[in-house]
Amino acid sequence: SFENNLVPPEVRVALGFVAGLGLLVGGVVSKRKEYEATAQTLCATGTVILYAASFACHAYYHFTGAATTFGLMVLVTVTAFLIAVRLNALVVAILGILGGFLTPLLLSTGVDNALSLFGYIAILDAGLVAVALNRRWHFLVGFGVLGTLLTQIGWTRQFFAAGQVWTAFAILAAFNLLFLGAFLWGDKVGQRNRWLSGCAVALPFAT
Repeated sequence: SFENNLVPPEVRVALGFVAGLGLLVGGVVSKRKEYEATAQTLCATGTVILYAASFACHAYYHFTGAATTFGLMVLVTVTAFLIAVRLNALVVAILGILGGFLTPLLLSTGVDNALSLFGYIAILDAGLVAVALNRRWHFLVGFGVLGTLLTQIGWTRQFFAAGQVWTAFAILAAFNLLFLGAFLWGDKVGQRNRWLSGCAVALPFAT
């Protein structure tokens, strides 16, 4: 039907969003002890479909611009984090992290906008730290450090020039402080552990 255009692109995208939202709602509504695995599977699948539909809107059908698509994918990431906490669904949190870090890469315009890029990454990191401490999934902070480091390397490779040295220093210092803050927060709430400690050391070392 798609190949013969019996289903127009607008309907394809709409069906994608309806399916994704339906799976999320179904997963949240069916949250009972006996249906825990089913609920998490529905939410995880819905999250993937919503990411795919948002990306297809921009990359394949050109219905939305980069800014609008970015906003949609950020909304999906935030929703994934909230559902992960509500359902105690680790797989949904991991998908949210992966989708969150891939969003700038998938929607890159080739134009340097370091403030917006790293402001978004900082908010993403803060969110995943909050989820990690709330559910004691401390290893998620390691995913945040890895994603942050890869983003920094990618930006440096593509956009860094000698005139931006102070911008780079400010970005690196801000994230070092962010993960140091995560360690201090964990220590304050009695969750000191090797993941928070290691991340607080690993990113400055990589810097």
